[in-house]
Amino acid sequence: MNGLSLIIPIYNVQDYLEDCLQSVVKSMGNYSDIQVILVNDGSKDQSGDIAKGFANQHPHFFYVCKENGGLSDARNYGLQYVQYNYVTFIDSDDYIAENYFSEVFEALKSQPDMIIFDWMDVGEDNYTNLIKGIEFPKELWTVQPSAWNKVYKTSLFNEVKFPKGKIYEDVGTIYKILLYVDNYIYINKPLYKYRKNRKGSILTTISPKVNDIYDALEDTYSFYQTKNALSVMNNEGLCYQFVKILMWSNMYRQLKYYKLNFVGFYKKMKLTRILVYSFFDNWKTNYFLLNNTDYFTNRFGENYIERIDNIGKGFIATAYTILILIVRNIGKR
Repeated sequence: MNGLSLIIPIYNVQDYLEDCLQSVVKSMGNYSDIQVILVNDGSKDQSGDIAKGFANQHPHFFYVCKENGGLSDARNYGLQYVQYNYVTFIDSDDYIAENYFSEVFEALKSQPDMIIFDWMDVGEDNYTNLIKGIEFPKELWTVQPSAWNKVYKTSLFNEVKFPKGKIYEDVGTIYKILLYVDNYIYINKPLYKYRKNRKGSILTTISPKVNDIYDALEDTYSFYQTKNALSVMNNEGLCYQFVKILMWSNMYRQLKYYKLNFVGFYKKMKLTRILVYSFFDNWKTNYFLLNNTDYFTNRFGENYIERIDNIGKGFIATAYTILILIVRNIGKR
């Protein structure tokens, strides 16, 4: 049926869930072709009671409960209840803008495979930061991997599911889905509010699970290999995401994980650099990497290709480069 299903996985978010669900109700207005699937992933706090309360009060809300299996498992579980031909995801500690549904339903009139929109990072002390949902609107491979700043044709998930038991599940899913996206619409507005650096959230808890990113990226590359889909553009896109994710955001998380053990950090980044070269020996000439100068010069400086290449190249080169990056980026993250 024509309409939009929302899947909201819920796990121990009693302090945030009310705000999330109220934002959905407020944005819905008089729209009727909406289904809200609340998936309680074995919460141990009052989240389930809050969700059931909303399901009892609002006819568009549907509550289900399952054993804890993680975010990916909850999203996949919710997909079996989807009634409409479009689906999206909202994390239960976040919330949406009041114009969310009006903007999305206007875009759905064109029947795209995917809708992409911006979001706003929000935090304590009225912190806000606008994040573009796609870096170059005409280049799909520069889309951010977040699952929740997109609306999808439900049929896309016939081909791809979220990887259970992994963090970075969005990276391991979204870049596979791109293979099946022929047309998309970009809404240049922040329709989603993401609670950044929330205490207890997955990405603020530094653990050995940070290494799941390697599995996510290598599995995505293998996916394209298996589908015989390593065209020039797909290879360029995969290369870009490998370098950007592994040598920037992953690099910072590895630095936090190893703390004062810089030797361990260096060895990890040495293996990471070798991995990038093993997949993409010509990564330095990558189209997206060379053209997204604002992003990389802001983080690495004008000679960003050289500095990226120095991370893991040698102990001294790595230490010197990391020192420069720390000085450059103090207060930015």
